[in-house]
Amino acid sequence: MNNSFARLIDGMCATLRSEVLTRLDDEFARGQVFGVINLLNTFKVRADWSVGFLAQQVQAQCEAFDGIARRLEGERLPSTPPLLKRTPPQPVSAATLEAMRDDGNRAIGAMLGWLAAERAQLSEALAADIERELRRCMRSEIDIEMKNSPRPLFAEMSSGSEG
Repeated sequence: MNNSFARLIDGMCATLRSEVLTRLDDEFARGQVFGVINLLNTFKVRADWSVGFLAQQVQAQCEAFDGIARRLEGERLPSTPPLLKRTPPQPVSAATLEAMRDDGNRAIGAMLGWLAAERAQLSEALAADIERELRRCMRSEIDIEMKNSPRPLFAEMSSGSEG
């Protein structure tokens, strides 16, 4: 039976903790091992096999774009906003999700530029709604990043001891 990538990383971290750290007397060396454990935990949630957080980010972008598109329906606009039209992704590779997320981020940047350039031509309510949706999406991406980032082991790295 194959192990998942996360389980392999967890096994490496457990081995470092139980077999390596227990045999090290040097505080600096122990801090370096905690640094490796921290790095492995980061790989666990961001490696190519781990697509969950990318799918969440793309989903948040799709929701933002849909919300803005619904809000713009029937509006007379001075120009066409650079809004991506797409549906949430079906199971795809990490590379595809990453490309979708990056395209979405470029579209958000373009939409912010369009909003800044055309704001005076839009109603205050429409501009505020678009800005609110874009901000919600950007905050969501940060929240997803934070949720999928392991707690850093700075205290352990600097002291060489657990906890």
